[in-house]
This record gives sequence, C-alpha cells and structure tokens, in this order.
Amino acid sequence: MNDLLSNPAGQELRSTDRPMYGMASTNVNDTIYMYGGFYGVSPWNMEALWTMPSTVEPKYLTQVKTDPTASPVLIYTQLLYYPRNDCLYAFGGHHPPIADRGIEMNSNLTLPNNNNNSSSSNSATNTTSISTPALEPLRYYRYDISLKTWTPLKPALPNNNTNGPLERYWHTATIDANATSAYLFGGMNITGSVNDFWRYAFESNTWHPLTLPSDSWQARCGHSSNMLSNGMLVILGGYHCVGNYTTNPVMPKVLVPLDHATVYNTMSQAWTNQSLAGLVVPEPRAYHSAITTKDDRLMICGGQDGAAQPFQTYISAGGDPSAMTAVLDTTHWEWLVPTPSPYQPFPRSFASAVLVNDTKVMIGFGINYHTIYDGMYVFDVADGKWLPASPNALRPMAGQIAFIAGMAVMGSFVGAILLVGLCLVVKKLQRRVVDFAKKVKNDIWNPRAGEPMWAEMSRLLFRIMFLAVFLTVVSVLILQVRNSPIIDQKYYVHNNDYTVDVPDIRFCFDGWTSDNSVTSPYIQCATDFGDSCSQYLIDISKNVETGLNYYGTTLHCYLFRAPPSFRLGRTNDRIISNGSYLKFYYYGDRLPSTASHLHLVFYNKYHDPNLPVYHIDDPYDLPFSWYSDSEDAQFQSAEEENLRTENSFDLNPNVGSTSSFATIEREEIKSTNFWNYVGIASVHKRAFEIESKAVSETVTTIYATEPQPLGSLHVFPANYEVTVLREQRAFTVVNAMGIIGGIFGLIVGLQACLFGYRPRSPMGLIHRWGMGQMRWSISQGLLASRIESIHHSPVPLVNPVHRRFSHFDTKQPPPHLSHPPPMHEDDDTYFPPTNTATTTTATAVTTTTGENEETRRLTRMEERLQLMELLFKSYYINDEVFQSLDKAIKKEEVKKLATYDDGSPNTSPPPPLLAQPPTPPSNDSSLSNTATNVSNSHHRHRHHKSSSTSSTSNNLKRHFSKRWLSAFRGTTNDTTTGSTTMWSLDASSPTSESHPLPSLANPTRDFVPPTSSPSPTMP
Repeated sequence: MNDLLSNPAGQELRSTDRPMYGMASTNVNDTIYMYGGFYGVSPWNMEALWTMPSTVEPKYLTQVKTDPTASPVLIYTQLLYYPRNDCLYAFGGHHPPIADRGIEMNSNLTLPNNNNNSSSSNSATNTTSISTPALEPLRYYRYDISLKTWTPLKPALPNNNTNGPLERYWHTATIDANATSAYLFGGMNITGSVNDFWRYAFESNTWHPLTLPSDSWQARCGHSSNMLSNGMLVILGGYHCVGNYTTNPVMPKVLVPLDHATVYNTMSQAWTNQSLAGLVVPEPRAYHSAITTKDDRLMICGGQDGAAQPFQTYISAGGDPSAMTAVLDTTHWEWLVPTPSPYQPFPRSFASAVLVNDTKVMIGFGINYHTIYDGMYVFDVADGKWLPASPNALRPMAGQIAFIAGMAVMGSFVGAILLVGLCLVVKKLQRRVVDFAKKVKNDIWNPRAGEPMWAEMSRLLFRIMFLAVFLTVVSVLILQVRNSPIIDQKYYVHNNDYTVDVPDIRFCFDGWTSDNSVTSPYIQCATDFGDSCSQYLIDISKNVETGLNYYGTTLHCYLFRAPPSFRLGRTNDRIISNGSYLKFYYYGDRLPSTASHLHLVFYNKYHDPNLPVYHIDDPYDLPFSWYSDSEDAQFQSAEEENLRTENSFDLNPNVGSTSSFATIEREEIKSTNFWNYVGIASVHKRAFEIESKAVSETVTTIYATEPQPLGSLHVFPANYEVTVLREQRAFTVVNAMGIIGGIFGLIVGLQACLFGYRPRSPMGLIHRWGMGQMRWSISQGLLASRIESIHHSPVPLVNPVHRRFSHFDTKQPPPHLSHPPPMHEDDDTYFPPTNTATTTTATAVTTTTGENEETRRLTRMEERLQLMELLFKSYYINDEVFQSLDKAIKKEEVKKLATYDDGSPNTSPPPPLLAQPPTPPSNDSSLSNTATNVSNSHHRHRHHKSSSTSSTSNNLKRHFSKRWLSAFRGTTNDTTTGSTTMWSLDASSPTSESHPLPSLANPTRDFVPPTSSPSPTMP
C-alpha cells in the first residue's frame, strides 16, 4: 500500500479540507486566486487553480478547471496580476522529483508532464527518469481570467536561451508601483543558484537585465521582495544559495539577518542597504511569507531556520509564539512585533499570503515537516492582531467605521444618562447612607443598662470570633460547591410505540484500487420487514478523500443517513415501524482479507460530524452544532490519525458481521451557570450520543442468492428505549444550606449561653408589624394625628385604650363649656380665644371641682394602668422601650424647635397648658406653673390660632429657643394652701435652668420641683 505521511493538521481555523503548500496567491477584484503548489491528496495533482472571495470563507474555495497540457505544473511559482489586460502571470517554479516533496510514494506513481510545450508527446514522466535541461529558460504563463485559458509565453528575443532569465524557484517576482513591469530576483534551479536581476515589460513581453547590488553579491534564495508605493523594492530575509538542487536541502544555510533590508529604487535604479531598528528584531528566516499593505507597512509571517533537513526548526516552534509575525514600518524603518494570539497560524513555511483589503492579510496553507496545512488565518495590520474565525471579521471598512461611530454615539448617550442618574441617586441617598451608618453603629455597640464596659467588649469580641468561624465554614462550603464533581443520573425513556431512531453509519472500504479491482464496492440495504433503505446511502468517497486517510489507500465510503420518520420497532409491531433491525449487503470484487478492510463508524442521527467536516449536504436539514470549541479539531485529528474511537470498528468485508446500538441523550449541565450550583432548576443542554458494538464472523459466509455478496452487516437496536444521562452536581448550595444552618445554630446557642439572648422584638417581624403597632407608634414620635378615639390619654397610641371596664363617659365635653373651643377631640386642655383686653380675666380652662374632676383623674389613672399593661404585654422588662420613648420625645421636641425658631411669623399658639388661673394684679412676672401635655402639643398647634399677647408670645419663643420642651407631667402639693398644683415650665421661671427635666424615657431621673412660689393651683 501507499503510505502518505503528510496529513493536514485538523485543528486549524477556517479549514478548507484542501491541504496545500508552495502555491502563489494574488487578489483580483475581491477574488483570491491561488495557483500551483503541492496538493497533498492522491493523485497529487499540482495542476490546480483555486478561487475564493476575499471574505475568506472556506466553503467557497473552488477549483477552476483548466487545460492540463497548457497550464504550468509547478510549485514555488510566483503569481502576478496585470490589470491592463485582466490577466494573471505565473513566473518560474519547479517540478521536483519525488524526494523533494517530503512524501513517501511508490515507484510506479506517474506525474503530470512538466514540459512547457503543450505539444509535447509525453503526458507522464516516471519518478526515476525525470530530467531537466541544465540551461532551461524561464517558464512563464499567462492566464486570461475572462476566457479561463492558459497560454505559455516566450521572450520576444532572437535567442531565448541566452538573452532571457533561466528557470528558477525559491525566487521572487514583484510588480512595480505603476503596474507596468515585473522584477525577477534570485532563486535556484536544478543545477545551482541563479544570481541575477531582471525586469519584465508586460506590454512588449521582453526581459531586461539589471545590475546587482554589488559585484560581490551572493545569490539569494528563500527571500521575500515587496514593492512600496514610492517605487522602492524591499528584499528581506532568505539565505545565501549554496550547492544545487540535490545538496541544498541537506546543507546548513547561512540566513540573512533582519536588522537590515536591501532596497532597490525603481525610479533611480540604485541599490541601498537600509538599517532596520525596533525594540525586538525578528529572527532571520527563509521560505517565509510577506505582504505589503496600502499604507506601505510590510508584514512577514512564518518561515524556518537554516538547519539542514530534516533538522530544520520552524519560526515560533521553539516556545516563543511572538516570533511568528512582525510588521515593518517603512516610514521609520522600524520593526513592530504584535502580541501572540491563539488565532495565529501554527509554525509553517511555504504558506500562501495575500492582501484581502487595505489592512488585512490572509495567511494560509503551508507545511511543517510532513504535515500539510489546510487552514487560513487573517491578520489585521492596522490593529496588530489576528482575527478569530467569525463571519464579520472581514466586513468592509466603511461598514466597520459606521458601526464604530454609531456605537460611540450610543455609548456617549447612555453614559450621560447613567452619569445623571448616578448623581441623582447619590444626592437622594446621601442622608439615608448617613442614617444607615449611624444605625449600624448603634446596633453594634448597644450595652445593657448598668452593664460594665468589659462585658460588652467581651460580647463583641466573641461575636467577631464566631463570625470569622462562620464565614470560614461558609467559604469552605462555597469552594466545595464550586469544585463539586459532575455525576450522571441514568434512566430510560420510551414512546408509546416503543420505536427508536436508526443511527448514521459510515462504511469505508479500504484496499480496492485500480490495480487490483475492477468493480468498486457498493452496498444494498433493507430491513427484516422487507422495507428498502438503499436510497438512504450517500456516496461520500470524494468528500472524505482529503481528510479521512487510512495510510494512503484509496477509500470508497458511503454514509447511511435515514430520515427521522424511518424508525425501528419491536418484532411483533409490524405496522408502526419500518422493521426491527437493518441488513446491509456489500458487493464488489472479492479481495483477500489481508488486503481489504471495512472501516465502520456509528453516529447519532442528530449529531453527525461528517456533515460539516466533509461538506456533505444534509437531505433532511437537521440542526447541528458542535458541543465544544475543541470537538471539531478533535474529530479531525482522530480521522487523520486513524484513531479508533468507541464507535469505530474494523471488520472483515468477506464475512457476515453483527452490531448493536443504543441511542443516548445526555443532558449536560452548563458548568458556568449559577442555578447548576444551587441544585434547583438546573440548566441543561442536550447532547446526542450513541453506544455501539460490532463483531465479525470467523468463516466466510455463503449466501443463497446471486450474485453472491462479499459480506453483510446486521444492525440491531440494543433496546427500544432511549437512554438518558442527566448530569448533576454532586454537592450543591441546597446541600450546603443544612450544614450552614447547623453551624449557625451552634454559634448562636453558644453566644446565648455566654452572654444571654437579647430580644429586641420578642414577637418576631410578622407579629410585630401585624399586631404590635405600639412600637411603630413610639418610633414614629408618638404621632397623635393617627389617634381618633383616645381622650385625655397621657401617651397617644395607635390602638386606643380600651374603656370597656370604665364607668365614666369621657367622650362628652366638660359641662362648664357652653362654647367649646375649636380643638381636637383627643385634647384634654384647650386655649379659648383671647385678646389683650381680656387677657387678665380670661382663663384657658375653667377650674372644675368635685365629682367631675375626680372622674377625669380616675379615667386618666385607668388609662395609664392599661398603658402599662400593654407595655408589659408587648415587651419584656428591658430598657429598649424606654430608649424608644426617649427617642420619640426628642423627635417631637426637635419638631417644635423647628416650628418656633424657623424665623417665620408666630402663627402657632404657645404650648398648651393644662390649666392657667387668672393672672393676679401684682408685679410678679412669673407665670403660674401648670402641667404640660407635651405629647399632644404639636397636634394642637396645627388646629388653633394664637390669641396670646405679644409679650407672652415673645417670651414663649425665647423659651423654646433656649431648651427643649419636657414631656413630663407631674403634680405637687402646695403647703400653703393645701391644694394640688399642676406645674408647667416657663421661660420666666427662675428654676427652669437649675433643675433637670424629668422624662418618661428615663424613669430613674429624679424630679425636682421648682423652688419658686407656685401660682394659684387648680382645684
């Protein structure tokens, strides 16, 4: 058998499934033309002209059919486009013997004719008898794009052999800036190096010799030459040609460093040696690719060092991927090395390079030792990076500019909106953030009344320590969830008919060649019910010949692909299915079992990689997608290296074989999805797999029909159900919650044992907000506006105090008030309308005695007792309720201060006094002391107009500007009169600043009555 060792890589971007190297490329009106080169597929035809759009879409790579007797059969040729006659010109090249190809082939392989004369009588040349004239003139050809024909050319000179350039390869041909001439430089032919320099005129078809850089100039091979827009021809790299065709590959080569460039000025016809600078100077190289962009930047890629074959090393293969590519800025003659990328080519030489638009370069194909590549890569010189294989990578520049401009405008608009919104949010939440910080501070440091500081410090230290332990446990559990392994949950699913899909089966017959057989193998298919399935067999021999290779043998391959409606069922159900198993019979020339093989592979119908890899049209248009980014490369590598996967079998085609299959649906979890770590509502993606087995008989099978088949294959379903493998994380957040809850309970219990449990809301949130509205009322500052049915209650509540045990009707106004003032029904005191004329005779409240006053006092006493019952019913004995009362009272005092000190006219009444006796005609400036119901004062201010005198209002305003109002209501006995007096503070009282104010919020504060002589008391 023939063994082909140069296989395509299979992991390349934009894979064309056509491995080639040594071809020449050019771009003509957004169409890439690639010509010549070595096509690494049997029968190794080098007469190839390929076209592809400049979008670099592999599926549009098309071979152009040409006349094999007129077209050049060469590798290492140079291809130029002459726009004036719309033709391609191919200069030079080589038709080497077999040994130069790096390919092991048998001696009886024939190659196409290498003569440049289309009338040559030899159509093939044996590999052992190739002979080339020592002084053969240069072979160059013209291809008419419109007519699609090649024409061999000869120089318009009397003596072609002496007045024109000689045949060569590893040379360069470059068209000038005006597209009128081409420059041919350097190279080697079969006899040795060619040290000359020529200019070719397209219109006259004439060659003109040019001077070399110096008299001592040594021949150059494997270099690159590029023309700039100013007419400068830049020659880079390569090596000094030594030896001849036979000795050159195995001799070490002296490479030309890239710290300088040899430049030829086509205008002045002068040579210069241009020094090149840069932070990093690229490695010297030969057989590399080079392209000049529209802005005169020169990009080089790939190549190899000067070691003798087979010990050469390819650029960037030594562990430094950044050495692959370099860009020369010809304005400053400075090298720039782009950042390496996973999208750059593998190390290679003899690759094809072409400019696909103003700034993008396509690098494709090439060879690395015995591996021929079939992929294409795109480098953006303007951005200095390799582009991924995306459909939009090569969009027109105008579209990209418009897209970028649109995105910039949209980004500016969105950014402005976000900035304004952020400013508004910060301004709105500034006060809330400050309040939140204060609340956090109060929650952290909140000792009990009478508790020493060391106890609170100990409690905080233990809380921090327990918190650290808890967070450590949580972190460990989170890492355990993150690194949890994936396990399979296996179960079976069947439909009502118990039918299953048939698999895709690929048959490849190996060993049937034109030398040992006449009839190629073919297959007939049927089911055990007699239904024919031969119409579902697709001949894919031409598709797989470039990628699927079993050591060089010609393969005859068929793909069995039935529609989804074709199903197998149980034997006793002959109506609902097409059969219970498949029967394949293959026919052809019988070969010995040692010289023939059947390669069998099973695939799931809904995931058959043969379709996208080998460009096979799916007759049923079933959706297909790769399950991972590496699956495509892995499949192609396994195909090329003949790896035997779990569903691949090598069978004897001369005997009967039996196989079974089971369709599998795997529900793969997305490892990066959050819900898959939670353990609830996991997100899965479905993957279709198959499991199969096959075995061949040991003896030749005899069949009772004619013609006799070579062999057969029966394919049975392992069962008539679908196996479902559902992936699940072994340890999830749901599992971790139980552990976290247990640790938290232990920590809280230990904390409670050490420092006791401090219930701030013993009833819980639901009970607190659903029934315990007292706390809400207190925290809101004892809002009396929400109270509709409380009368004379010392502390207004949201829920009214129940009076079902009271015998007094407190809802009626006092009997002595014939004209009750406009006051709220909840107020127990009021200010009647007064003026300056009647101030001395009018009183705020008529003094009552006897049974009516006693009734009012008993009512208030009952309400206070009920209030205390509610407090003890709703809260434990804790200072929290008193702290809340203190905060609420201070909130009311702040509101009152804001009301009286805001600088506005005094439209609010003075603080209401419980009782105000008539003013005696004396010079005593002190007002009578009365008790003040502070909790309801602000509410009354909203309902009354002030009728006090100007002096009284000013005194009250000065009083409230000096200190906060007290919420304390108290009584004292007058030792002089023996009556009870209700006291209230006044700005003129001499004792208002010498004694602390009592407060309900702090019951331990002692109340010290004023020392001044009291006013007349209320009876």
